[in-house]
Amino acid sequence: MIKLCYKEYEWKLTQGACKSFFDKTELDLYAVFGDYIDASLATQGQTLIGRMQTFSKLYSRDIANKAFHAIISAENPDVKLNEIEDATYRVSWQLSDRPDDLSEPWPIVMYQTALAINDYMNKNLPKKKADT
Repeated sequence: MIKLCYKEYEWKLTQGACKSFFDKTELDLYAVFGDYIDASLATQGQTLIGRMQTFSKLYSRDIANKAFHAIISAENPDVKLNEIEDATYRVSWQLSDRPDDLSEPWPIVMYQTALAINDYMNKNLPKKKADT
């Protein structure tokens, strides 16, 4: 579940989502999300503001919007890119003092989604298609 600006979105990582993202950005979806995990490991021990700065500088909000939209729209085609753009604009890039996890800044949501994708891939790797 992607929690973005007080809305929860189901998502699905598909070949089509990866292709759609690449067609819009010329970037590999796995690599983009992987960079957030790498940045998290590289910034351990830094201040929270320092980590947020690093996450927010990895990719533009525009790239994040397209990454979110690719995997969310694979599960729910009715979600439009402008809805995601509005949500990431509203949550901004810096942590707030709100006590819930529904208003996290978009760089943190990218990182959390990266971890979820990593878990999904690790759990489903043995379930690859059988050779025919």
